[in-house]
Amino acid sequence: MKKIFALALLMVALPAFAHPGHDGNPLQDGLLHPLTGLDHLLMLLGTGVLAALTRRNLALPLATLVSMFAGAVCGHLFGDVLGMESMIAVSVLVAAAAVLLPSRQLLLALAMPVFALFHGWAHGVEATPSAFWMFSAGFVTVSGLLLAVGFGVGCLLRRHSGLQKAFGGGMLAGAALVLAG
Repeated sequence: MKKIFALALLMVALPAFAHPGHDGNPLQDGLLHPLTGLDHLLMLLGTGVLAALTRRNLALPLATLVSMFAGAVCGHLFGDVLGMESMIAVSVLVAAAAVLLPSRQLLLALAMPVFALFHGWAHGVEATPSAFWMFSAGFVTVSGLLLAVGFGVGCLLRRHSGLQKAFGGGMLAGAALVLAG
């Protein structure tokens, strides 16, 4: 069961860190961006799951979205920051660890908005400067939806510790792929 779930997670998105060159339709590119990178997808789903598991219903997802958007504005204004890609990769590992370590869940969950800042920063760097606002509207919308989906999954996982471990294992496998990339 764990292996099947991990494989399904890996098939959902292509592993990628940055996806520069959003020159086509900025809104469409923004809408698709969180779905086309395993790092972004897993961080958002994992944060939603953690919000449910730690009973931080709206606070954690909203703080994550605000932080991500603030990071995007910073990336748009200031460009790359040293360590951005490393922080993005580590965010998936921390989300997986939080799911697998119930005694540390709250502490690790509270770190997710900090990691979201770096995810957003990457979005801001990748966006075409003239289309930043349209691109941002797209990625913030889909990021919010992924957080909501993660929250729904987390509500189910609260009742099934075996599934919670399987989800955490899938997140850990995804984190390994992101770190290897």
